[in-house]
Amino acid sequence: MAAMAETPPTMTRTRPNILITGTPGAGKTNTSSMVAERTGLRHVECSELVKSEGCHEGWDEGFQSYTLDEDKLCDVLEPMMAEGGNVVDFHR
Repeated sequence: MAAMAETPPTMTRTRPNILITGTPGAGKTNTSSMVAERTGLRHVECSELVKSEGCHEGWDEGFQSYTLDEDKLCDVLEPMMAEGGNVVDFHR
């Protein structure tokens, strides 16, 4: 008998998540901050999470930045995104 796939849980989030991306210096953080302020949503700055939550594999001298650990960042972001109500700024 074949195993039945589990049904994913029903999404109960009522507020959106907004992702704002762009190249360095494009104004992602300023734009995200303004959108969050005007909508009452929470501004989530991924670069700050990478530092504060240790979502990196160390400092890269050549690039003068942290080497992102995407799995760790996703683990930190997942509960926030499930809740909804976020304006996320991110550059990769």
